[in-house]
Amino acid sequence: MKLDALILAGGEGRRMGGSDKGLLSLAGRPMIDHLEARLRSCAEHVWISCRADQAPDYANVADGLLLDQGDSLGPLSGISRALHGLSCSHLLITPCDTPLVSLTSFQQMIAHSTAAPEQIVVVHDGDYLQTLHLIVPVAKAASLDRFRTTGRRAVRGWLEQEGYVECHCQSAQEFMNINTQAALAQAQALLNESGTGVLDGELRTED
Repeated sequence: MKLDALILAGGEGRRMGGSDKGLLSLAGRPMIDHLEARLRSCAEHVWISCRADQAPDYANVADGLLLDQGDSLGPLSGISRALHGLSCSHLLITPCDTPLVSLTSFQQMIAHSTAAPEQIVVVHDGDYLQTLHLIVPVAKAASLDRFRTTGRRAVRGWLEQEGYVECHCQSAQEFMNINTQAALAQAQALLNESGTGVLDGELRTED
């Protein structure tokens, strides 16, 4: 398996007052930095899917950027560009606003994908199916193209049509979506209470 990682960062952050969620500070670092550091240890390359106006802020974070072109149709647009444009065999996908996901969970996803390399692997956190935390074989590009021609844009819709294998990561807390100031404060409080920061795939304090 030749695995690359894609961080989805093209959202407009409306519930954050238009702030770029990936750049919001958590434990003293931009949220996207936490993800990039962990993905770097388990993927050959790390890419970021974002809008053109975000490029200056993300240019030095990853190995390269995949920029929205024209009217983006949400995450499926970025995923499609990556599946067509990268030379990997599998793509690990995660959004920029879930910075608490551990290296252990990423490794669980990879183990599931290694065991079923022809299948899409999707995380189930014990409460919900996390449809933006997945590993997709690049061979699924044609399937995604066909789905997009229908005008549908929900990732779940494509997954239900194509089929997938669930990876059970029993830690809903790790997959908390930080898309409001209240959620950001909750994540920081969680880290403070446990005496931890998010570094190197584990939760521990920063020096």
